[in-house]
Amino acid sequence: MKRSHNLRHLILLTFLSLFIITGCTHTIRPPQESFKDYTPQEKIRLKVGLHVTDELRQAKWEMHWMGDTWVIPIGESLTRNSETLARHMFAEVVGVSGSTQGQSVRVDAILTPKLAYINRTMGATSVGQSITSIKVEWDLTAPDGKPIWVETVSGEGSGPTAWSDSEKVLKQTLEMLLSKSQQAMVSSEAIRRFAASR
Repeated sequence: MKRSHNLRHLILLTFLSLFIITGCTHTIRPPQESFKDYTPQEKIRLKVGLHVTDELRQAKWEMHWMGDTWVIPIGESLTRNSETLARHMFAEVVGVSGSTQGQSVRVDAILTPKLAYINRTMGATSVGQSITSIKVEWDLTAPDGKPIWVETVSGEGSGPTAWSDSEKVLKQTLEMLLSKSQQAMVSSEAIRRFAASR
């Protein structure tokens, strides 16, 4: 009888430990559609090669906390949105690969977006603020590699940890990042001077 009781406790402890060890994965997905609500503007008269790296395409944020895993697969969204923004900003945009940057396709400049930072904090309590932050470095160079303009732009969104829609907060963060990126490009004297010299 005592042996049967001990065996039940052992089985119960085994299942409890498996339950505690085995956590959940929470995926916070960015919007499938590219952001398109940019301020209307005249396009910059440049033919730009958009250089999207594999590192950007595969970028993701991952956090492990209390047995659970949170993931933001941001790479494909940044890739799509980089192209949409580039097409909004410049007269002509073509894709270029890393090994042929501007050499096989004639372009005036090469735009390379890089994920500089991504993070999502968790509030100390369920009503504490969870903050999502993304920073992208925009690097515009001449085909020979000479720098024209470099700027790091950030976007941020927040909401209560347990009560906010994480995907909505991520969408707001991306929209802020992309709107600020457009403004940074529009207001750049270096880009205007370079375009005027072509």
